[in-house]
Amino acid sequence: MSTPNVQPIAADYLDVFSGFTRRFAELLMELGISVYLYGSETTDAPCTELVTCISKKDQEKFLAGEPYHKAWYDAANPMFGHFNVRAASGIQARKEPGDIIATIAGSAQAPVWQQHQELPLLEYSIGYRGVCAPYRVFQSHAWRHVVHGFTGCEFGREFDDVIPHWFHEDDFPERTPEDYLLYVGRITSVKGLRTACQAAQIAGEKLYLIGDGDPSLITYGEYLGHMPPDERNSWMAGAKALLAPTEYIEPSACVCTEAQLCGTPVISTNWGGFTEYIETGKSGFRCKSLDGFVEAIQRVSELSRDYVRARARRLYGWEAGRNAYANYLRRLDAGLALAHHEPAQELITA
Repeated sequence: MSTPNVQPIAADYLDVFSGFTRRFAELLMELGISVYLYGSETTDAPCTELVTCISKKDQEKFLAGEPYHKAWYDAANPMFGHFNVRAASGIQARKEPGDIIATIAGSAQAPVWQQHQELPLLEYSIGYRGVCAPYRVFQSHAWRHVVHGFTGCEFGREFDDVIPHWFHEDDFPERTPEDYLLYVGRITSVKGLRTACQAAQIAGEKLYLIGDGDPSLITYGEYLGHMPPDERNSWMAGAKALLAPTEYIEPSACVCTEAQLCGTPVISTNWGGFTEYIETGKSGFRCKSLDGFVEAIQRVSELSRDYVRARARRLYGWEAGRNAYANYLRRLDAGLALAHHEPAQELITA
C-alpha cells in the first residue's frame, strides 16, 4: 500500500516515503512480481495497476492547506481512515492466495491488514517507530535495535532484516567540488541547524541550505528553498561536504546516501544510522561536538571523493538493493511455505 500523504512521482517529492514507494515498486516489477499500488490519484511508479484510494481533492480537504508530507502517520488520522477503508476494499476485490501486503506506514495502516490477515504483511523499509507487521525490513541495524527497545523485543526475529537505501546511481552526478558546504533536509531545529550554521561560520566556509521548513531558524548561510531532485543533486555534487548534524537518533538519512553517491563526503553526528552509512575518516566524519564538526570541515579535503563515490555505488546502488530484496523475498517465500502459505506471486504495495 501507499499512504494518503505519499506522492510517488519522480519529478518532485518532499518526503522520503515517496522515493521509497516509487523505487520499491520499480524493483518488484523488475523481479517479475505483479504490483498493485494502492495510492493517490496519480503516479509514474511502475505497477501492474494503480488503485486510487484518495483523490487530490480529498487530499486538499484533509490537509487544509498544509504540505502533504506534514500529515501525521496514525490510523486515527481522518485522512488515513479515508484511505484505509478504500485500500481494504480494493484488496478484497483483487487478492489471491499467495499475495503479500506491503506497507511503509506500519501501524497507521494496520486496520487494512486486520481485514486480510490470511495474507502476510511486510513493512519493507522501516524508519519509524509504529511497527506491526510479522515481516520487517529496517533501514539500519541501529534503527532495528531502537524499535526492538520501543516494543520490548529482547530476542532476535527470523524475518527482521536490514536493507540500506538503494538508488539509481546515474541520478547522482559527479563534478569538481566548489568552495561551499551544504545542508539538505527539513529546516527544523532537531536536524541540528544551529550546529550546521555555527560550524560553517567558525570554519569560515560558505554554507547553502536546501529544504522545506522555517528559514527563520537559519543563523548563517544562504537559504535556497526547496528544489526538485535533479537541481538539488547538482548542488550536492558540487559541495565540499554535506552537513548532517541531526540531534535525534536518525534511522538512516537518505540525503547522506545521496550525497555520497555524488562523491561528496558527509559530516554527521555519531549515532543512529549514521554509524553504518558513514565510514568515518573515509567517506566522511562522525562528530560528537561542535568542535568536532569544525575540525571535520577543516579536514574534509583529505578524503578521496573517488572512494566515497565507489563505496556508495557498491553499497547503495540499484543492484545492491535489488539483490538484497530478491534474497529477502526468496527467504520469506521459503518461510511462508514452511508455514503452509503459498509463495508470493503478487505484492500489494507502494
